[in-house]
Amino acid sequence: MLNMFSRSESAVPAPQAAAKALIRLVREQPAAAAPANPKQAPARAATRTPSVGQYIYHLQHDLKSYVRAETVNAVIGATPGEIQRVARIVAKLKGRYLATLMDLGNVHKGPVGDSEVRELRRAREMYEEVELGLTRLREAIEAGDLELDGVKND
Repeated sequence: MLNMFSRSESAVPAPQAAAKALIRLVREQPAAAAPANPKQAPARAATRTPSVGQYIYHLQHDLKSYVRAETVNAVIGATPGEIQRVARIVAKLKGRYLATLMDLGNVHKGPVGDSEVRELRRAREMYEEVELGLTRLREAIEAGDLELDGVKND
């Protein structure tokens, strides 16, 4: 979509064709139509220039198209079973994180040291990262960017 806002990069026309186009343009525009202020942009250019809102709208549309195309090329044959396995991994990592956290409160342990905090941080980061990935998978499925084999679209 954004290509409608970019200048075409076609080959330069032959000198004769360019000269004929220039002559035709001069004949079609009367001298009185020239802007009094040379700093003023011609009306034609203003009508072709998109507003910021139009540009953002088309950029968002193109981004969705790019994401969908790249996802289709990168993910081959996603199944509900695979998504379920990712969900189980999230649950296991969350359980490990909570168990590690609870171990810090064990009365038979001494003071909390750097190694325990590093282990807790690693468990939390692993859990949060995979959970975020599962959230992104769900969003991609809802947006239609990721199709699941064996599941009908709504």
